[in-house]
Amino acid sequence: MRAISLSLMMLLGWNSMYATGPAMPAKLQLQVTANRPFGGQIMVSYFGGKGTDTFKEEGYRMGNTPTTNFTNTFPAATQLITVNDVPMIVEPGETVSMALTLKDDFKTAPKGVFTALWSGKNASKHALLYKIDSFYQSVDVKAVSTTQQLDEVIGNLEKTTAQLITNAKISNAAVRELVDFHEDKARIQLKYRFAEDHAALKTTAGFGDWYLKGFNIGDPAIASVGSESLTREIVTFWWIGRKLQDSTLKTINQVTELLTTCKSNPLNGKVTTNWFVVEGRNRGFFSEMKQIHSIAKAQLKPGSIGATTCDSLYKAYAQLEAGLPAYNFALKNENGDIVRLSDFRGKIVIIDIWAMWCHGCVDGLPFFRQLADYYKDKNDIVFLTICWEAPDTETQEEWKRFSVKKNINGVNNLFLSADRSDPKAQEFMLRYCLTAITRWVAIDQKGNILDGHLNYSKDEKFERVIANLYKMRD
Repeated sequence: MRAISLSLMMLLGWNSMYATGPAMPAKLQLQVTANRPFGGQIMVSYFGGKGTDTFKEEGYRMGNTPTTNFTNTFPAATQLITVNDVPMIVEPGETVSMALTLKDDFKTAPKGVFTALWSGKNASKHALLYKIDSFYQSVDVKAVSTTQQLDEVIGNLEKTTAQLITNAKISNAAVRELVDFHEDKARIQLKYRFAEDHAALKTTAGFGDWYLKGFNIGDPAIASVGSESLTREIVTFWWIGRKLQDSTLKTINQVTELLTTCKSNPLNGKVTTNWFVVEGRNRGFFSEMKQIHSIAKAQLKPGSIGATTCDSLYKAYAQLEAGLPAYNFALKNENGDIVRLSDFRGKIVIIDIWAMWCHGCVDGLPFFRQLADYYKDKNDIVFLTICWEAPDTETQEEWKRFSVKKNINGVNNLFLSADRSDPKAQEFMLRYCLTAITRWVAIDQKGNILDGHLNYSKDEKFERVIANLYKMRD
């Protein structure tokens, strides 16, 4: 395995993307040949935007002719880009001449639907990552049965790669670090294929450590990988190794480790943003969000898209923290009367937000109704149903008929417009973080949030949760 030797430039993380010399953009001259119809797009992925800290992807469609030419310009930064999953390194001021030809057999290594060929002064450098992938992906993992045997194969591959690097005459330290990191990725990808084909070995002692040996998610070179899909692939291979080391790890551990270790700000921003969206949609606000928000605020580049989006999502979900005042909505019931949350001050309010098109919502309505009937003689708890639908007359009439059919009709059966141009409806969606349904919300007797994201009403725990909330009332 290669020794870890980092230049000062690479230790600076994000600054490693900038090469010395004239700050001129790089240019891609691409020729694509498809001798039969190709319905897909030619996707070019790279860093763009201000400060080259944003993943960008541009798509081009083939014309009616078998061969089509495209051009693309990249910021003045040394970075790894991909063209339909074909990786290459570009430097400021250079022109890359590349030709893609549609494969006859998509299974041939390296992966992808095109074979690639480069020409020009730096062709050997541009082809280097593609050749590395080809060698590593060509290994038949079924032909080896032990980790020791695969290590021998990898050792031979490393010697071949070292010779390729020598032939390419790479002098730029940042380029060399990117090449080395890409080989690390190719190696762990090979180990992943081996692990999938030899599942019984995954439970053997030390397998996770062997799997991750030679790979470092904290390698500063990842900050120069401009393809979002490639960085996510890298994270996937790495995280599988971490789970092999410790099966108790959860998604929150992945986010925390990336934020504190990985040097790719846009990748960390994307991963953290996705975590907030998924967890907020499925669980609402919970205590770990504070932890992740604090780490993200300290680690993500101030003002970057990831930092801004994560902060915005956190603040949105934090509105549903237990103890905070619930938004005092005003919605019409099926009789056309205005019903406000404040009308129920002194009562616990349990809300079911649903829609006729949502099968999970509809399936849960009978259980919600059954629970409401159980508490019908209690004067200090009320159950509201809020239907989230288009506000046209026909839909509202259908809602009324549907409500009768599901036995939820009555004065506490409310309607929420799904029209985002309606300011009151928009306020409700924002204040209750209505990013998805089904949703059940509990509000206490003072009008404060008890739980902004209750469990599914069909869940056997739902009845116990409501009983506990009612027992603990003021």
